[in-house]
Amino acid sequence: MKRIDIILIIAIATSLVYAGGTEVKPKPSAVKKLPVVKPESVIKSEPVTISNTDADAAPLINEQYGKISGRVQSLSMYRDYETLGNGANSTLALVLGYVSPEFAGVTFGATYVGAGEILDNNRSGILANDPVNLLNEAWARYNLGALELTNTTITVGRQVNNGEIFRADDYRQKARAIDAVQVSSTDIKDTAITVGHARAISSWIQAGDRWEFNNFSNVFSAPGATISNRTDGITWAEAVYSGIANLDVAVFDAYAWDIVNMFGGRAKWGFMENSALLAYFRHENEVGAASRRNTDMYGLSVQQKVGKTTIEAGYLGVHGATLRFNELTTGFNHALGASLMVYSGQYNGGADTAYLKATTKVGDTKLYCLYNYTWHDHAKSPFSGQELDIIVKQPILENLTVALKGGIGYRNGKDSSIIGNTTATDARLFFTYVF
Repeated sequence: MKRIDIILIIAIATSLVYAGGTEVKPKPSAVKKLPVVKPESVIKSEPVTISNTDADAAPLINEQYGKISGRVQSLSMYRDYETLGNGANSTLALVLGYVSPEFAGVTFGATYVGAGEILDNNRSGILANDPVNLLNEAWARYNLGALELTNTTITVGRQVNNGEIFRADDYRQKARAIDAVQVSSTDIKDTAITVGHARAISSWIQAGDRWEFNNFSNVFSAPGATISNRTDGITWAEAVYSGIANLDVAVFDAYAWDIVNMFGGRAKWGFMENSALLAYFRHENEVGAASRRNTDMYGLSVQQKVGKTTIEAGYLGVHGATLRFNELTTGFNHALGASLMVYSGQYNGGADTAYLKATTKVGDTKLYCLYNYTWHDHAKSPFSGQELDIIVKQPILENLTVALKGGIGYRNGKDSSIIGNTTATDARLFFTYVF
């Protein structure tokens, strides 16, 4: 049997077993220590935004007992919505992670996130920066080296995923996580494949109970409401191929049982040494007992690198109903997924958005800017909107950084009886120590 056949059979069987409610119990095999691939597959590209955490910070390592890493971070926020008023608060959070040594192909990992509010003022509820107390990750991973698939793993449990369907989006005090089983493989040349089934999701948004693990019917509905038909979770598959020079292609599908199916693709073509063309497509339609809906999303952008500066200018359009899979639910692998306030409503059905993104580094200082202008089908959303976001990040000491994020948004209402002309501002100050 060919290697590709083995990988696909294992992936499909594992996700189906988990969807049916039976825990996967891999049979231990006494194999030598093998490389472990992370459960993610992402087209190689510039990061969507500047991370709060320095990814190259060295964890505390003990070869015998495993690896411990963590982060201590303060976040002070201020937000002023013209129609809601203003609010401010400060939270202090600890993220503590552990990964065990590998034994017989099996590795265990866990991450705890605890965040408490130390100051608040006025309507702090509009910040969505509430306290958190959660075991965000608790997983077991098995490497299939016994089958000569040394770059294929099965991961079961709570885990942070950063692929095409689910994004980590560690923008504040915690990363988005899913309770899932997934098979990830890079054993096929120039190809990364992930297949899995997720039962629940914990958002990076700390509003109400969204930071807890929720059924996807809660996640896909408006805050305070629930879609009438609960879902048994999301079964998904994604693949990234980079075997053609200067071209990366991703295809993916996510089936939220009895709610919605989403499929699509992304491509990045480097047509010159420092220039690239990026294309996006997604389609969503109802499944099962869900109410009828159809959505198409198209995107096209040009990316240009000049020295240390990368500029991306593009368009994104949403035709039909509002996107179910977006930055506020599962994540959105697109430049607009990093919008601080989503004030222009770029995920709404009937939205067309033009945007400009720029990132650069001056000495040790990282700079980021994202501007978007969105015009709407006024029968659905009677306004046009725009938003400007700026991020500055500066290291202070080893493993200690300060970051300032600021945004301003404006809506031009087309019917004052529904939506008038309004302005919103957002400011966030981070002090982050990683170990």
